[in-house]
Amino acid sequence: MPVAHWNPWTEFETFEHVLNRVLDLPFPRLFDNGPHEPWQPRTDISATDAAYVVEVDLPGMTIHDISVRLEGTTVVIAGQRQSTHAESAKPQARVERPCGTFQRAVTLPTTVKGDEVQATYVNGVLTITVPKADAARPRQITVQAA
Repeated sequence: MPVAHWNPWTEFETFEHVLNRVLDLPFPRLFDNGPHEPWQPRTDISATDAAYVVEVDLPGMTIHDISVRLEGTTVVIAGQRQSTHAESAKPQARVERPCGTFQRAVTLPTTVKGDEVQATYVNGVLTITVPKADAARPRQITVQAA
């Protein structure tokens, strides 16, 4: 099973979101994800017999805003989402879409074929396919009678 870095503040942000929905009150943000604070995009990780697939939600970005690199068995996704609100614009009543720089690291449990990694970005979703090394792929062993 892949190991992902855990951000403990995410649990508090989720609680804050639920509290705001239940009470329907415009509480000020407890953990403001302003342009100076890092944020982490939502990520799904799956595995097949041949590869690991990492899917990252990055709506509103371009491929020029995103960087993907492989460090051993760790996939590092980094980038920057530009704010859609101009500095000189009138104050916003509520801003929930994070902007600024981010970095997300996902450590895969087995060795991979680093030279065959592929990354595509379609409809706001970055999909990274990391093929498993041949030694890490499951093999069927035939049982023979003695």
